Amino acid sequence: MSEIIKFSVIIPTYGVGDYIGDALGGLMTQTYDNFEVIIVDDCSPDNSGDIARSYVSRDDRFFYYKHEINQGVSAARNTGIEHATGDYILFLDPDDLYERNLLRVCAATLERNPVDLLVYSFTEDYRNNQSGKIEYTKRINLEQMDFDDDILSTNDPVIIHKLAMQMEEITMLGYPWNKCYKTSLIKENNLRFQKIKHVEDILFNCDFLDYTNSLTILNDVLYHYRNQGQVRLTGGDIDDYFELQKKRVKRIYDQQQSWKTCDFEALGILAKIYFRSFQSAMVRQLETGLKTDEILSWCKNEAETEAFQELRKYLPDNSRTIKLLYKPIADGMFGTALHRARLMKYTRQHFPAVFNRAKQIR
Repeated sequence: MSEIIKFSVIIPTYGVGDYIGDALGGLMTQTYDNFEVIIVDDCSPDNSGDIARSYVSRDDRFFYYKHEINQGVSAARNTGIEHATGDYILFLDPDDLYERNLLRVCAATLERNPVDLLVYSFTEDYRNNQSGKIEYTKRINLEQMDFDDDILSTNDPVIIHKLAMQMEEITMLGYPWNKCYKTSLIKENNLRFQKIKHVEDILFNCDFLDYTNSLTILNDVLYHYRNQGQVRLTGGDIDDYFELQKKRVKRIYDQQQSWKTCDFEALGILAKIYFRSFQSAMVRQLETGLKTDEILSWCKNEAETEAFQELRKYLPDNSRTIKLLYKPIADGMFGTALHRARLMKYTRQHFPAVFNRAKQIR
């Protein structure tokens, strides 16, 4: 391979001392050589920075930058963009694992067809909090979108826009780490990650899609998302969580409307996202000790919103999860929905492996 294409791999770093060595080691041993690694230390409180600097001293393709104050993952990625000199950018997380041929497969694909956006498949590895052992793995790839090919490529805008919704349904769209982005599109259009929590990734990807004229999706699993299942939102985060999920839904809805592809299928996918987030918000409220009457009052207030009233019309009835967890919410049966949220909370706390499997059934 000629190795004409240069990749900029941006690694935002904060509190990942237990993992970043594996990630950087996985990049150092890539079977493709033309890349740079831009590590942005967001004032990490542990030894992540020391580990990163040790790799910089050993490999001149590795570069280290440090924020003077903690600014969040969006700011770290944005700093990486400013320093990127490659033809394509990858935003990889330092606590995940990458196949050694990640960059080689991407380069070979892009040399044949230099598209604006390349998406590759991945696994979600759910690990035990104590042992770290994998309890459940889910493969996210083209097969879940009912495609039999190993590669799907198009420069048809209508197909790109419809594929965006199909990817969103199987969680393939929102993440930034399973994609190669053409650097020129990011820089020429001044695209940056918003400094918000939880949905900054999908908002950035929606912005990028506004300028995407060609897309390739690979069936190859090149990335392994390491989910420890440890994240718990605080009480102050609950309102933010659901409001941000609604922001996500609205951004996708507005984009599909502007593309004139907001059909019944797209609205059904958005309805599932909305009511899944609604149910998840109820579980989080229970975890913070909110009283029953407070949760029910919140449910009733949300049911009066335009988003609730509109999307309830499009919620499909094609899975057991929808029937058990989301349909009672859409039908206004909040007592039933709260009872089932309690069961989900109990399962999440005492049987996390079962919970992780259950929540993947969409």
